[in-house]
Amino acid sequence: MYTRIILLFCLALAAPFQISAQSANEASQKFLHHIDPVGLVIIEKMETGVTLYSLSRKYNISIDSILAANPDINPGAIPLGYPVNIPVSREAISFASPTVPEDSIPLFYRVQPKETLYRISKVYLGTSPETIISLNPRVSAGLSIGQVIHLGWYVPEKNTHSPATSSSSATAVSANYQVKDFSKEYKTEGKVIREQKGLAVWKPGNMQSQYFVLHPTAKVGSFMEVTNPMLHRTLTAKVAGNIPPGLYQSQVGLVVSPSVARALGVLDQQFFAKWRFVE
Repeated sequence: MYTRIILLFCLALAAPFQISAQSANEASQKFLHHIDPVGLVIIEKMETGVTLYSLSRKYNISIDSILAANPDINPGAIPLGYPVNIPVSREAISFASPTVPEDSIPLFYRVQPKETLYRISKVYLGTSPETIISLNPRVSAGLSIGQVIHLGWYVPEKNTHSPATSSSSATAVSANYQVKDFSKEYKTEGKVIREQKGLAVWKPGNMQSQYFVLHPTAKVGSFMEVTNPMLHRTLTAKVAGNIPPGLYQSQVGLVVSPSVARALGVLDQQFFAKWRFVE
């Protein structure tokens, strides 16, 4: 009896660590997203040392194609941490385990509300439901909202639709799109960066590439760092406006666009978040 109680107690203690480890691992996975009108994309954050040229080479996709999938990017001032859509063509996705794993990137997908196996396989990927089931045997019992499934591997060398180029012109174009640390700039200007946490909301809509937020007092036009603590995901989004008084419940501290919610891995229309901003 005592042994059973001790065992249950140990399992209870271990559960939070297992969840944390799973979330941390999930943060490093490459997820496919379906965004209108681009189609399938992998979202990459612009981090220190990352350029459009390096992303172009990594995924074997032309810089022009990346720019077309990100019409709101401002030349010369891409915010550090800003999500960049990397368009993915179906032909570059392999559903068979690659013989050389280092030459491919495992792809995953988080099931969204109202999505079906048929839609994900046939409409998004152009393959059969049986193909996805072969990669995810449990899927045969049905999908659940938020379920993470394996969709195959991205093989850069298989992408023949607007592949990357190593020409000097491509490097020159990428040089015009520099990553900028706005937080450092705000501090240099003497502005105070505030930190808050609380209830964030979003409304389902067209999943386009606009990554923006609304906040009661943040400076419109500035950039805010938003974190989903559950999945350890952080991104930078533009403050498109202030929340009009009375439009939402008083406890709502942040409104995010559908694309921000998806990039953060959020499914519920209300979620806990942390954010850093200037007023």
